[in-house]
Amino acid sequence: MSTKASNVLTNIDLGFCSFCGACIAICPTHVGSKNLDYISEKYADRPVVKDSTKCEKCRHTLCMQICPQINISKNLFSVDSYSYIEAYYSKSRLPEVLSRAQDGGTATTLLITALRAGLADYAIVIKRDDEWHSKPMVTRNEDDILEASGSKYIFSPLLSVLDEITDRIDFGRIAIVGIPCQLRALENIAMLRFKHNDVVAIKIGLFCMHGFSRDRIESILKELNITFRDVVKMNIKKGKLWFATKDGKLLDYPLKKAEKVLRPACRQCPELFSPYADINVGSIAAEENWNTLLVMTPKGKELVEKAISMGLLETKPMDINGIETVNKYVHRKTGEALKNRELYTK
Repeated sequence: MSTKASNVLTNIDLGFCSFCGACIAICPTHVGSKNLDYISEKYADRPVVKDSTKCEKCRHTLCMQICPQINISKNLFSVDSYSYIEAYYSKSRLPEVLSRAQDGGTATTLLITALRAGLADYAIVIKRDDEWHSKPMVTRNEDDILEASGSKYIFSPLLSVLDEITDRIDFGRIAIVGIPCQLRALENIAMLRFKHNDVVAIKIGLFCMHGFSRDRIESILKELNITFRDVVKMNIKKGKLWFATKDGKLLDYPLKKAEKVLRPACRQCPELFSPYADINVGSIAAEENWNTLLVMTPKGKELVEKAISMGLLETKPMDINGIETVNKYVHRKTGEALKNRELYTK
């Protein structure tokens, strides 16, 4: 099921870019002059194409092949693709994580576990500044990982730093936390046998219904009479988009209203969580300050068991109500995505 985009430039213009950053990492014109880049302050939610004629003349089509939005497997629109080994509710045991956590701090704790247990040497995370400009970075510093905790809900080019990793031999094994479209791009890179994927040892997925452009969030904040600098945390709960501010206020905005201008990239995405992850972490069906945790692979199971044995993570089995709730959202997202995808590919 393919969109009508002829190259990455038209893909961006048509709104099918979810800004995963993969095309920035693998653009073949990076030798001498990289044609795709990321300038957070100027173009905060899409790749910067320096010379459109280069895209129009390029015959490599690597960006098209690894893009998670152009050719989405039909299998991903089937609920049968979203199986898992084990399901838990989870919560960090680390006070320094819980003080910053979006919910239960599970993803951050699993990253810390991977580094402490020697399952990974570095992690790729997304940090942000006070204006909520995203900055992907490769780090082994736990303070960086703590600073990167919490959901952003704004498109972020996580995979753009993969070329930085492959250009150096000292990075070793990488743990990565990403939303489904980012891990789908990573899977496309793996299928093409690019070296960018060889360094990725652990993939932690985050549940995702959709993301927002920076412009959309900014317009919402204007309606609420605040700015990015006022916001310390964003969250989506009970049909609302929530903003916690520096002065202690908690403001909400109707999610359905916010979703009216979603990009086609998000409307056609079928994945509530990633089948390509080792572990998926979310908050759907979990009680306050806990996470939903789905173990997808033996490698993911090993990581969870390490976190528990090291005293870093608390877990309890997910009950039938939780499992049914997760399944309900999987059905909802795949069904809506299929309708939109069929519309976009006609």
